[in-house]
Amino acid sequence: MQSVLPWLPLLLLPFLAGLFTLISFLVSRLGWSRLARQYAVAAVPGAVERKLLAYVRIGFANYKNSVKAGATPQGLWLTTWKIFFLGHPPLCIPWSAFGPVQAHKFLWTTRYITTVNSGSDTVRFIFTNPWLRQMLPPSIPVQE
Repeated sequence: MQSVLPWLPLLLLPFLAGLFTLISFLVSRLGWSRLARQYAVAAVPGAVERKLLAYVRIGFANYKNSVKAGATPQGLWLTTWKIFFLGHPPLCIPWSAFGPVQAHKFLWTTRYITTVNSGSDTVRFIFTNPWLRQMLPPSIPVQE
């Protein structure tokens, strides 16, 4: 037993890294991967200005301060932090895939709820960022 104790910290680090990677992959299965089947891209162009979103919910997965979004006339670009690489490829979702947006105000926060059509599947998309709300094109109706 004593011979294992000095190696325990060295064994713990790979275990924790593997556990974190597994959890990241499983979280992606709750929504991000459903969008990635249709809208995954190799990388976001450098010219796309991205902003960190405080709250995003894709499917059943909450992403707090870990998703960056960029808006172009073509659509919405989404990326996560590099540490969430497994199961979270960059996405470019065309504006035509978004459904109508409903705004729900509670106290000082407004949540914007919509759906994203990803082929045969529809994924719920919720965000609170007013910048992203302003970037929505006029073709997407917003019920305030």
